[in-house]
Amino acid sequence: MPNSRKKLHREVSSDFLMRLPIFHGMSENEVLQFISSVHGYYASFDKGEFIGREGEMISGIGVLLNGMASVFKENAAGERHRMAVLNPGDIFGEVAVYTGEHWTASVMAEEPSSVLILPRPQLLHLNDSSGASAVFQINMVKLISRKALKLNQKLEILSMRSLRRKLIRLFQIERKSQKQNPLILPMNREELAEYLQVSRPALSRELTNMKQDRLIDFSRNKFYISDQLAEME
Repeated sequence: MPNSRKKLHREVSSDFLMRLPIFHGMSENEVLQFISSVHGYYASFDKGEFIGREGEMISGIGVLLNGMASVFKENAAGERHRMAVLNPGDIFGEVAVYTGEHWTASVMAEEPSSVLILPRPQLLHLNDSSGASAVFQINMVKLISRKALKLNQKLEILSMRSLRRKLIRLFQIERKSQKQNPLILPMNREELAEYLQVSRPALSRELTNMKQDRLIDFSRNKFYISDQLAEME
């Protein structure tokens, strides 16, 4: 983490903080008092700078306030596998904070970014069973549970043998989750190819084939899902 720490209220509005899922249900005063009570601080990162490195000691839960960051793991050959893209409002590091002391993956700023850090020692010793501390802990349970669900869904998708079956299952899950048609995939083509662990040309070919078969129609990341696809098993 950078050595410089800045006063949070100069960097981000309290209205923005109150809209974050991690602070859902808190008033403006409760949010600011909670951040102060756990010694939360603001840190800035340049493009290409590590916010956290796999295997290193973790300082706390991070909340991306602006910019963009990627979460990835690196193999022995130095090849990086991107696991997630973080956008403003996303949290990271929560699993390592509550289950161990080290980063389980690396986080790097993809553009100039700012992060709210909630230090680990204070989070592990929240004594207030009511008020903002209780609300925060409930929110954390919900957020971690949602991430676990998304991970299980990804494992289910990747277990499909063909690329078409992977795409079909992905579209079915997203349609059910978003409750709308057309649906918006929160990934561009490159990110979708990484998510499905296929090449981008192979992904583009299969999407075109599915469009020709009238299973889907699409424009950029907006997809119309046919009833036939929605009912496939």
